[in-house]
Amino acid sequence: MKNRNNGSRIFMTELMFSILFFIIVSAICIQCFAGSFSTSRDATELTQAVNLATNAAEEYLSDDSFEGFTAYYNKDWELTGKSKYKVEATIAEPKQQGDCQTMNVTVTTVDNKELYSLEVKKALH
Repeated sequence: MKNRNNGSRIFMTELMFSILFFIIVSAICIQCFAGSFSTSRDATELTQAVNLATNAAEEYLSDDSFEGFTAYYNKDWELTGKSKYKVEATIAEPKQQGDCQTMNVTVTTVDNKELYSLEVKKALH
């Protein structure tokens, strides 16, 4: 009796390799999308932190009665009570006559992971 090779084994082997290739490519694509989502979230956090720090710096430079503040924001960057993000602006008086007054703005998460900080100097009149 002859063993007939009708091509079904070759077809099944080719189909298994195709499925394996598809699974590997799908896993790589999923990792790429997950990484880009994380990068996008980090970029959004940084952009919002820079905007809040810049706004505080502009207010400090334009208002001579500015005294600093601490503000809390939720996950959507809306002003709330203690939530996810904290913006703290502190003013340091000059050590010597003629030096500039300094304000430090720090944007952090509530668990103290720093997102952005800014130092602004202002000449006193």
